[in-house]
Amino acid sequence: MKSFFLNHILPIGFAIALVISGLLWLNSNATQSEAKEPKLIKGTQNKFKGRYTNFSSEGDQDELNYMASIANKKQLTLFGSSEFCALPSVTYNFFPDSLNRQVLGIGHAYHQELSILVELMAAHEFNENSEICIFISPEWFKNFGGTNTAAFIEFATQNFLSRIYNDSLIPDEYKSYIGEYIHTNSDDFEGLTPVMKQLNDLYLNNSSNNPITNANNFLKTNVVNHIIKTEIQSIEYRPILKYNEIKIWKGDYNQTAKTLQDSFVSKIKDNNLFIYDDYYNKYLLDDEGNGRRYRIQAIDLETSIEYKDFKVLMKYIKSRNMKASFVIIPFNPYYYYGTETLAPLMDSLTTTFEKNDFSYLNLYSNDTTNYEPGTLKDVMHLGEYGWMKVNQFIDSIYYK
Repeated sequence: MKSFFLNHILPIGFAIALVISGLLWLNSNATQSEAKEPKLIKGTQNKFKGRYTNFSSEGDQDELNYMASIANKKQLTLFGSSEFCALPSVTYNFFPDSLNRQVLGIGHAYHQELSILVELMAAHEFNENSEICIFISPEWFKNFGGTNTAAFIEFATQNFLSRIYNDSLIPDEYKSYIGEYIHTNSDDFEGLTPVMKQLNDLYLNNSSNNPITNANNFLKTNVVNHIIKTEIQSIEYRPILKYNEIKIWKGDYNQTAKTLQDSFVSKIKDNNLFIYDDYYNKYLLDDEGNGRRYRIQAIDLETSIEYKDFKVLMKYIKSRNMKASFVIIPFNPYYYYGTETLAPLMDSLTTTFEKNDFSYLNLYSNDTTNYEPGTLKDVMHLGEYGWMKVNQFIDSIYYK
């Protein structure tokens, strides 16, 4: 036994200790040699109205204004997708123009819950008690794959991902969730950036209960990566906040909404679906000039990636005590049929809001009997009447 210990166990133990010591030395030297100074993005907040479709127009300044909007407790930040447009009644135009209220919108088509989660996590330092409103479209849940990679890259900027990765106050479960998305969709990206690789590795470290798999992941992410270490630069945002003087709006929501509804309906001549004629004639007629309709398919919430993203987003928002509200966008029931098949989804969304004490406006209609014409201007995008209803809701939540 003594001979076995001296000839086998002791040499193996010594070799392991030597390897670990060497790795620690390499890691220490790599960290010292590759450490980067934090990237500081600072300046004065200068956007109080309108929206960013993404953060690419002015780069760092766009991101800084977004962070300022989240940090500024007198500014409302809206998150949405293709319903965002340039109509005067859109919330990020209406409130700044009518009351000088500060409102910033973020997003365009395919800006969905995973991207919103990344944006809010990137603002983790600022988002406690922030006023936010998220527009949720049932169209998102029809895509069984969830957020597509092109949209993820567009909204999950490298600065945002680096910010998330380096923020020790963000629980690993949320970082790993982003890493899981990157890992699952890795073949669809044109290569992974260093921070994407690190988030991917973080997910792998936390993803398996199999000891062999965990050992392989550990060797890859904690040994190989430490020999060839990649330092992820820290990002710091330091916005200087500005506050506008509030004006008094002398209008009436109900009367204004009714006027907008009557005006919209009076202009429709070519269809009885309450869709503006140019859209109807361009997109909803077949080759023979006949109107088309579309059937809504039921959604399996158990397998829906978008629904899973929704649950994680709700958990994160609740954990940060944000002053969050939600607007559920409808489908036009005059064009779509089978809209009642989404009742389980709608019930689950509203139940989740109520359990978390989140305010919400549910504009979804299962049929034509309870749909208000003008809520949408086409098949799924809000019209001016719908936006005025949204404004009335937001006013009652944040400004009254």
